Amino acid sequence: MKKKTILRLISLFMLIVAVIFVACALCCPTLGTTIYIGSFAFGAEQWRVCYALYVVVMIALFGASFFVKERAE
Repeated sequence: MKKKTILRLISLFMLIVAVIFVACALCCPTLGTTIYIGSFAFGAEQWRVCYALYVVVMIALFGASFFVKERAE
């Protein structure tokens, strides 16, 4: 198998796992517990931002797999 195809399959698998993870995480009514870092509270809204960022990164990695060029060896 070509490296390009392997990379594309791995990135597709990672994207599917990311979507399933975020769907399960968003089904939880509390979205986890609130974490306090000093006086800053990391609550449900911040978790939503993290989950959205995670999916965006996985989509970007999947899209980047289409632009990988084969090296001449």
